[in-house]
Parts: sequence; C-alpha cells; structure tokens
Amino acid sequence: MDVANLLPGLTQPWVWGPGVAPQQVWRDWALQTSAWLQGQGVEARDACVVLPVGAVLSQARQAWAQAVGGWLPRIDTIAGLIDGLAWSHTPPVWGGALAEVFAGPVTLDSVWDRLHARHSLQAQAWAKQWSRRDPRGFEFALDQVVDAAQAWTRALQGCAPEARSARVEAWRALMSEAQGQGGASHGPGHREALLLAWALEWSAASAQQGFASDAVFACAVDRAGPAAWVAVNAGDTVAPGSEGALTLAVLAHAAAHGKPVRRVVARPSALAPADAVDGALADSSFDHSSDRSSGKPPSPSVTLLACADTLDEARQAAAAALQAVNAVRANAWNCAAHPVALIALDRGVVRHARALLEEMGVSLADETGWRLSTTRAATVCSRLLAASNPRASTDEVLDWLKSGWLRWDAAQDATQCGPHTHLDDAVGQLEAWCRQHGLVQAWGLGAVMASPSGLARSLPVEGAAVWRWAQAAVAPLQAMWRDRRGNLAGWLQALHATMAACGAQASLCEDAAGLLVWEALRLGEFEAAPASTGDASAEAAQGRAPASGWLAVCQRTRMDGAALQRWVREVLEEVTFRPAPPEGAPDVVITTLARAVLRPFSAVVMPGADERQLGALPNSPGWLGQRLREAMGLSTAVQLREAQWEALGLLLTQPEVTCLHRRAQGSETLEPSPWLTRWAQGRPDAVLHGTDPREALAVAAAPVTVPAPSLVGAPVGLPARVSATSYEQLRQCPYRFFAATVLGLRQADELEEGLEASDYGIWLHEVLRRFHEARSQALAFSQADEDVAQWLAVAREVSVDLGMGGEGQRAHFLPFAAALPALARAYVGWLRTHEADGWAVRATEQSITRALALHDGSALQLYGQLDRIDVRHEPAGDGQARREVRWVLDYKTGNAESLRLRAQSGSEDTQLAFYAALGADAQGHTGDQVRAGYVHLDPKAVKVLEHPDVADSAEALLQGLASDWQRLREGSPLPALGEGPVCGHCHARGLCRRDHWTPEEARDGQ
Repeated sequence: MDVANLLPGLTQPWVWGPGVAPQQVWRDWALQTSAWLQGQGVEARDACVVLPVGAVLSQARQAWAQAVGGWLPRIDTIAGLIDGLAWSHTPPVWGGALAEVFAGPVTLDSVWDRLHARHSLQAQAWAKQWSRRDPRGFEFALDQVVDAAQAWTRALQGCAPEARSARVEAWRALMSEAQGQGGASHGPGHREALLLAWALEWSAASAQQGFASDAVFACAVDRAGPAAWVAVNAGDTVAPGSEGALTLAVLAHAAAHGKPVRRVVARPSALAPADAVDGALADSSFDHSSDRSSGKPPSPSVTLLACADTLDEARQAAAAALQAVNAVRANAWNCAAHPVALIALDRGVVRHARALLEEMGVSLADETGWRLSTTRAATVCSRLLAASNPRASTDEVLDWLKSGWLRWDAAQDATQCGPHTHLDDAVGQLEAWCRQHGLVQAWGLGAVMASPSGLARSLPVEGAAVWRWAQAAVAPLQAMWRDRRGNLAGWLQALHATMAACGAQASLCEDAAGLLVWEALRLGEFEAAPASTGDASAEAAQGRAPASGWLAVCQRTRMDGAALQRWVREVLEEVTFRPAPPEGAPDVVITTLARAVLRPFSAVVMPGADERQLGALPNSPGWLGQRLREAMGLSTAVQLREAQWEALGLLLTQPEVTCLHRRAQGSETLEPSPWLTRWAQGRPDAVLHGTDPREALAVAAAPVTVPAPSLVGAPVGLPARVSATSYEQLRQCPYRFFAATVLGLRQADELEEGLEASDYGIWLHEVLRRFHEARSQALAFSQADEDVAQWLAVAREVSVDLGMGGEGQRAHFLPFAAALPALARAYVGWLRTHEADGWAVRATEQSITRALALHDGSALQLYGQLDRIDVRHEPAGDGQARREVRWVLDYKTGNAESLRLRAQSGSEDTQLAFYAALGADAQGHTGDQVRAGYVHLDPKAVKVLEHPDVADSAEALLQGLASDWQRLREGSPLPALGEGPVCGHCHARGLCRRDHWTPEEARDGQ
C-alpha cells in the first residue's frame, strides 16, 4: 500500500522558497486554508488541522490568529488527538484462549513487549531449552520478534479497523510465499520463519482487540466530529507505520465517508516538481519561491566548513552557533529574535558542542536529549548490581560506594563511628586498606574480619563500619544472586529495598534523570508490594488483592543476575532523557532534521554533513528483509532516506545555514555529503566554502624546560632518614628522588586479579621468615626431608594468610605453587651445604638504623630491613680469640646473570653496599667482618651471588652519601636526567614532562 497516494486529487503543494520568513509562509497557509474551508461551507471552529510535529503547533496557531482571526480550528498532532480521545477507548481484555498463546498484546513499549514475548515463547519446551543453552542467541531472536511485531502493529494502526483483516491475510500469503521460496521445512532459516509467523499472529491478535487510534477513526466519520480535515506534511514521502501514515489513513477514512479533506504538502522550491510549482504560481498568495517585487527567485546558499576530526567539528560547530547567537543578540532591537538551530545528525559531536556552549553561557533547549543509560543517575543501578554480586571485585564495590548517590546518614546509628564521620572518609580508609593488602574481592573481607588475625585488627574502624553497612544494604540483592530460580519481581523488589537502605532512592528522586530512571524501571510499583507467586486465584483465596499487570508480568519472568543486568541496560537504553528547557526563550535549540523544518530560526548549524551520516542509506537490520518489507508496505530504508532528503530541502530554505563535515574518521577519509552537490546542481555558488569561525588567539611559545628543583627556600626539605631504595633513586635520577622521597608521592596500588612479581616476592619473604623461625625453635636437628616438608607446610600456611588461595588469586598462583616442591628441595639443599660451612642464621627481616655524620656536624639516619643475617666464627689470624663474621643476604628471584653483573659492579650496586654499611655498624662489627650477597632463589638451583670487596663499596657509598646530602642542603639542583633503563618505567615520568624534552636538552641546560 502506497501511503503517500491515499488522497489522490486532494493534495495541495505548499512551496517554500528561500529568503522568505516562515511566519509569513504560515500566515499565507492560514489564509488559504481558511478560504478552502469557506468554499466547503465549513466553519473554522468545526475543522481539524493535523500537523506533522508538535514543535510547529504554536507557529500555526499564532499565524491563524494573526492572519484570519476569529475562532481557530482544532490544530493538533495525531498523537494529541489520540490522547484527547483516550476517554472513549476501552482497553482490551486480554484473557481466555488468547492469553494462553500470547502473554499480552503488542503495546509498542519495548519493555513490556519483550517481557510478553519472553514469557510466551518460554512456555514452549523448545524455546525454554534454547534460552538455557544459548541465552544470548535467544535474546537476539527475542529482539527480532519484538521488532517485527511492532513494525506490523504500527502498520495496522495506520489502517481503518475494517481493513486490517484483509491486510493481515495479505501478509500471511506473503509470508507463506517467502517460506516456500526458502525450501525445506527445517534447516537454516526455518526457526526464524516460525518465529516471524508467530510475531505476525501476535500483531493480528493485538489488532483484533483494537488500538487507541481507533477512537480517531471513529471520530473521523462521526457527525459530531470535525466537519473537515486538513493535514500538513513536510514532504511527499510518508513512511508506513509513522504518525504521518496514520494521519493520512484517518483523512482517507473521513473522505470515504463524505467529509471534505485536504492534504497540504510542504515542498522546497529547489525540490518541487515543475508542475507543482506552476500550480502553486497560479495562486500567488500560496507561493514563496520567488521575490514578489522583482519576480526573480532568490538564490539560496549554504556555507560548508571542513574540519579535521570529530573534536574539531564539535568546536567549530559551537563557534558557528555562538557567532549566530551573538548576531541575534546584536540585532534583537531591530527584528524578532529567533533561536539558532543546532541539528543533531551526529549526536556525539552535538553533545560536545552543547557542553562548550553551556560553558559560554548560552541558554539551550535540547529536544533530542540522550540515552538515559549514559546519565550519571543510570550508573547507580549498574554499579549497584555489579557490586551486589557475591563475587564482585573490590573495584566494583568501591565504584558503587564512591558514586556520590549514597547517604551514609541512614546507617550512622548502626555503626561504631562518630556522628561526624563522612562517607568519603570511611570509604577512603577502606580503599587504602584493601589496596595495601591486595584484597581483590571486597565481600571476602567478612572472612578476614571473622578471624582473630593481625590482618583483621589492622582494618580501620571506619572502614570496617562502612563495609558492614554496605553488606547489610546489598543483602537482598545478594540473596537473589544466590537464588537460581529468581524472577524479575523479586529482583526489582530487592533492588528497591537496597536503594532505600543505602539512601540512593532519595537521591534519585531529587534528580530529574534519577526520577526518570526510577520510573523507567517501575520501582515505584514495589513501594509496598508483598511477595507473590503470580497465582491470582490463590491470592484471592487468601484474601489478598491480585498483583498489578506489571507485577504479574514480572513475577512470571525468570531471570538470573546476568540476565537482569542486561535487562536493566536495555530498558535504560530505550528511554531518552531530555533536560528541562530554560525558563525564557532559548538562544539555541538542539533538534533533529525532521523536527527543524517549517520552523523559524535565525540560523541553522548542522554538523555531521558528511557522506556517512547525511544521505547514506540507513541499515535495515532484522529478519524482515528489504524485499519483504516493500511487498508488505512497511517502511524501508529507501523511504526513510527520501524523507530525509525532503526535510533537508526544506531546512535549506532557512536564511543562514552552515554545514560542517570532517575530513576523516580515524584512518578513513570522508567527503562532504553528495546531497549538497545534488541540492546545488546548476548553481555553482550555492555551496560556499567558509573559514574557521573561531577567533585566532596568538600564544607565545613556552617550551618545556627540564625540571631541576632546588630545596633552598622550599617549603619541603630533605628527609631525616634515608633508605637504600631512596638513595638509589637519587643516584639514578635526582628528580625521581625529589618526587618520591622529598615530596612523598606514591603511585596508588592497583586492585587487580593476578600476581605481580612484587606479590610473589612478599609471599616468598614471609615463607622464608616463618620457616627459619620454626627451624630455630626445634629441639633436635632435622633431616633434609623434614626441612622440605616443613618448608612446604609453611608455604601453604602463608598462602592462606596472604589470600593466595582465595577465589580470585588461586588460578594465578597455580604456576608458582607447581614449582614449590622443587624450590623447597633446592633451597634446603643449599641451606644445609651453607650450614656445613659453619654459617648459622642470626636474624631474619631485621630492621637496622645507623647514624651517618655529615660535614656540618649533623647526622643522617640510615635505615633498612635486612632479609637475613648469617654469622660464622673464624680465627682472628693473630692467635687471638675467634672473631664473628656477618653475612648480609638479600633474597632475589629473576634473572641470575643480571644479578651477578649487578653484584660485581662494585660501588654501582647501591643495595648491597648500603646493607653492608648497616651490617658493619651493628654490634661493633668493622667493615672487614661483613660480607654481602644475593641469594638467588630458583627451583633448579639456589646459589649466592656475592658482592666482592663490599667493605670498600660501603665506605665509598657513605662518603658519597654524605657529600651528596651536603650539596643538596646547600642548594644543589635535582635535575631530571631523562635517560637510562629506569626512565622507561619511572612513575614520575609525567611529572617531569619527559616526553617534551630530550636528554641532550637536559645536558645543555646543565
């Protein structure tokens, strides 16, 4: 069915020419329509005028009042007419045999329709098995079924009630023909065909129950209804299933019953057919394609701006809109001020441009809005659902706690905190503790807190309190996560209870987007909703009122946690959030191309006018192919594109139009839309290439210099203590020492599943400490096998204490755990050989502090924690008593060769020289009585890599440290060196701006 040809001979062209004020065009339309009504013998107040969009209602009413006066006809949209006649429509009763096949009618509400389709299909055994076997595939098929059913339903709404049965029969015949061309009754495509047939019957059953639009069809033929009908269309193309198609169907129905009908089609002069223009010229008052004074048609033009990328396009669009706004404000005293239109072809660009305009103080009215799922309010639900999972990561829980929508005051009385504890402070303490101890699963903290370990006692009181409060709040949702047979009603009730407990409900209801989230998820239905099984008869027998329609649907919809998260995301994706318009007249109106036509604007700015977005054939996904949609009279991509072309032609009649396009999208080059060339055909000056509307700002060059801070007169000074790590930083890069030691900057620990080398090192150090402690307390000498068994037992104990066996770390620790027996045997073998040489363990993980005298008489404290100190008594060599020799050992893993080179580098090895200096000072030992080395731990072999002549290295290190400290106190700079392997992974690289200068510049600056 060709919708556009429903009213043959009753269509009047309305040609819009460039350079003519839309207000004048509308006034002439009012005069012509009034004259036509008089010719039909109909009073204006008895007529009904249907407009394409609500945005032009005020324009049409004002034009009629100014040009005609008197009583106005009813001027409304088709949606407004349906709402006004809703009182006369009785909602269908869905029950009996119909309800056994279809859970409910097609409502054109995607949330309801998906739930209805899900329940109806899952009533079939094969569909229930499919949903369990392939949930994602079933969800995709569900979307296709709902899309097809809604497309048919919209098309049926655009038919008179008595014509729907015939149209459904024609569709059935086309479906049968399409299935017959597909071949066998099974195989690829057969299940899709069956589901489409079911969707068609679902739409047909919904049509039999009637639609709300039926009241308009009844009104069109009722003697008490309008005596004449006038429809205004922006362009000839009307997509089936649209409001325009419904409008034409109502007019055709009225015309068939003898009522006068007129269709007015707005066409731009550049796009209007020659016969239409000639016909319009016969009535000069209805033609605006030429200048009446000269008779010459004005020449419209478009300014085209080329942009580098998306960001540049958004900035130029904002600048062009601001330039037009300033021009309007400057001429506001001389003429009527109209807003500037910002056309939302590319929503990403327009949202960025909107943010820029808001920063500049421009008032905006956004008629397009954005998806509710992208608002901050929507993240409350998504973060809460992710955090409520019993297996949620600590990051997910912290993200929810730091979302800014929670109210800690709701649980103050139940905590052990003071009355003035702030939520952010408590969450910060909990986060710091979790990062420090590597807790990747926050809800596992309960087991830690229940144990009488030192780890539990180290948790701050505020952090423990906020964790208990959060766990109590999410308890209803966690119960649903554990229930494998939960339904949607239970999930939403638990979500409501959790939001109320954590204070998010109150926060959401105070925010415009938050209130829309609350309404979209229909959480208000669960304010006082009792638990129900969905059995209405059983509830009635118990004296309970049956659940509402929404609750009943939710109660019979089974969902697990993952399915609920997808459902919430889909619901919020379907809803558009539109911010409230400003109180006064806006400077800029953000609108779509279809809503911008037939409206007065001072200027139009249209970003996204490239070949991919303006004029490109839109995709038509779905199981209803292009050929089948054409045969059934459904909307097609070609029709949608033609409607966009006609809307563009009407928009380009505006007095000042600026189009923007970007030259590239990533690595893909883009050209301006070919429609601009098509529109300007035969007029070489129609498209003018403009210049960047942004004002050029001269900025003096300010090259980044190599940072070299000095501590003279600085608010911070050198620390009173220094470790081997901090002094090594000073030797590697003075600026790194300045950032990490002087300023005390630290990189935040990451909460990630998996083990880094540092995690393995901490675990291994603790294993060796406990092993040697237990071994030193043994009453008898042990055998090698006993040592290996004890080593492995200690390793298992430490793994549990440090969480290596936890659910989030167990899999990552398996490679290390597999090598433990070999490592234990290698270590015990080396240890027994080491002890056979007379060495004994004196201390493990011992902290030592030593004072170093400086040249100015002050002292600097050297401190460090030595992994292990072994001792051996050797002859003094001069016949005196035996002397004690100490061996400072440091555990290392990794590459043995690099460790060997490091140990043999002499004074370049800062760590062993520093530790030797600490060891030589302890208990009066001199430098020649101390040795130092690395114990390389490897499952294949454990060996010591000794630092030769460590006493000389230690003495040189102490002298250099004293000298360096004195120079720094005297104001010596701390420059960034910018070279060496340490620069590649330095955490202060961004602070010193290493990527903005070269090492050669650093040397030149010195």
